[in-house]
Amino acid sequence: LMPVDLVMAALAAPSSTSPSAPAAAAPPRVALALGLAGALGEELLARLVGSNAYRQVVVGVTQPLGSATARFSPWVFGQGLPVVDEAWIGLTGDETFVPSASPIVRIGTDGLLEAARTAQACGARRLVVVSPLAALLQMNAGTQAAGSADEIALVQMNFEQLVIVRPTAADAEPTGSLPQRLARSAARALADIMLPAYARALSAPLAARASVEAGAQAPAGLSVQGARELMARIEADGRAPKRPR
Repeated sequence: LMPVDLVMAALAAPSSTSPSAPAAAAPPRVALALGLAGALGEELLARLVGSNAYRQVVVGVTQPLGSATARFSPWVFGQGLPVVDEAWIGLTGDETFVPSASPIVRIGTDGLLEAARTAQACGARRLVVVSPLAALLQMNAGTQAAGSADEIALVQMNFEQLVIVRPTAADAEPTGSLPQRLARSAARALADIMLPAYARALSAPLAARASVEAGAQAPAGLSVQGARELMARIEADGRAPKRPR
């Protein structure tokens, strides 16, 4: 299957581990999904589409695209403005592999504010930003607050609810000569052993599930959920990955 076919197959499949449905009095919402690319982004998107909390997920794409399921609503980024209740923005760096055939709009850190303004123009009152962070930076106490200039600007946009989720970024595949690749792989394996459990990168499905739960259950106002908080959610459900030996 082509990468696009794999994405659409994942979206069409029902999710057996969707985030908890909202209270009966709350009608299903319309979500805007921007930048949910790469392995983590695809898992996040599949969970949103598979959740009963949403009647529609409007997905920013680069070209017109057919829909495999009624909840999945492709929207060519920049062509008009859909009306939504909330928005999910996923940030990807150079370490994230995105197939060239993928139609999903890719958003880097330099595109965060533009994406947030688009979400606000679409009527989103709630914004969830999934911003992976390197393992070593996860141990900095500053990751538990909005620290960058762009994140502070997001706070000043006055969304009713702003959630910043920071799963540990997956390492890029080693490149270069064979000795260089072997050395980097060995260094990565050593880091996995020495780093605290919460700072190690999770599998895409596990990171997506914890991130969606964090976004769905956050209180009003600003909430920042780092790798430590995501791991606590995972451990509470007995889903913690085994530590490498």
